[in-house]
Amino acid sequence: MSALGWWPRDGRGRAIATFCVLIGALYLAKSVYRGLSYTRGDFYYTMPGEYARRWNPTLWNSPDLQEARGYNRGEYYYGPTQYLTLLPLVFINSYEQIASVLLVLYAVVLIAACYVLWDLLARGEGQVGQVGQVGLMAPAIFALALAFLPLTQAFVQREFEVVALLALICACALVARGREIGGGAAVAYLTWFKYWPIVLLGTFVLHRRVKGLVAFAGASAVLLLAAQFLFGLDHFLIGRTATIVGGLVRPLGAGDVLYPVIERGALKSDFCRQWVQGRGTAADVRWALCGVEDRWPWLSAKAAFAGLVLVTGAAFTWGAVMLERRRSDADLMKWGAIWEFSILTIAGVVFLHAHYYYLIMFVLPLGALLFWYATRPQPWRATKLAIWAIAYLLLNALMIPTTWLSTLLQRDAWQAYLESGLCLLGTLMLLALVIWEFAQLTRRAPSALAAV
Repeated sequence: MSALGWWPRDGRGRAIATFCVLIGALYLAKSVYRGLSYTRGDFYYTMPGEYARRWNPTLWNSPDLQEARGYNRGEYYYGPTQYLTLLPLVFINSYEQIASVLLVLYAVVLIAACYVLWDLLARGEGQVGQVGQVGLMAPAIFALALAFLPLTQAFVQREFEVVALLALICACALVARGREIGGGAAVAYLTWFKYWPIVLLGTFVLHRRVKGLVAFAGASAVLLLAAQFLFGLDHFLIGRTATIVGGLVRPLGAGDVLYPVIERGALKSDFCRQWVQGRGTAADVRWALCGVEDRWPWLSAKAAFAGLVLVTGAAFTWGAVMLERRRSDADLMKWGAIWEFSILTIAGVVFLHAHYYYLIMFVLPLGALLFWYATRPQPWRATKLAIWAIAYLLLNALMIPTTWLSTLLQRDAWQAYLESGLCLLGTLMLLALVIWEFAQLTRRAPSALAAV
């Protein structure tokens, strides 16, 4: 194993590691238990595709898919990646059976994602940092990931984001190790599920990773050709992608809205004209800022959003350019890739449109920050860990069962959480921490930072 040992050697470390594993295992068991009775999230309403009508009429006519068929009308709401990856499921005869199979497979995928993330972070750390703490990080990452509510929701609902999380971490690991061809192909795989991962190409462009860009184009062509051969691209919404994206970025240009226009009295700015209090599980920055504007009309959601985009884009671009001017070593390449992927992931996932379970992708920046703070002595480490912990709690619905909170508050605690702006605050805190560490990396090598 190329990374350091995954289990602490001292008694205190082993006790903490055992506790972390128990926490992660309990949350996983709880998720499996919930998943046995609840299966219908976005995945249900977008599966199966039109190909099931031709390849397995029994599945297509299964009574437990009647509602889904009425919703998707034979169209493919997500990109080809999901349908190509899950193609063998078409030979299962009911959605109930599909859900049971995915419950097992996705549990394995989540454990694999935790392992790959730890291996990415721990690889090569024997020369710097606190080695004893590195061994503790494997069970710690397992616990923080499995206890993260967006991950739990995605798993219970059988959302393909579970697979996308593993693909994202693999893409980051490949780029961090200088394997840009594999990284470019992995980003293509992600992009043709949901289109936001195309922002990850920013790191390829600014670092002139030409092989990665060529691999992205080649892998994209293969995916689209396979989808055309197996399914027919005319059934996908790819042809309407420009219209959909145009609606999501409506404040930046024209385009059809994704949701019906909702008049808001005195607050009918184009940026927020789709906003309405209490809509589903929306957790994106744009939606949250419109909620803030609704409470305090003097604060412009559009101006705040534009400022946030500009600051994030400028910080990422400046940092990438500064790193490109430096003489790179393996450690610098690794952490530069991790922070760049983290910034682009946060921005891509939640800036414009996101349901709460999309935040499963935050496992990458959350795990990276925890590892960085726990294993490397650095100025203000205790303060940074405290901010990280607060951000994790805010993003994790305070880790208090909503049934308890609902009883205490005498209202729907889940809706109260989404409307409170706490998720927005947690997102901004997480983004600020990543940008800060990225900025520090542009000034000094990781080993030098650890020695400060």
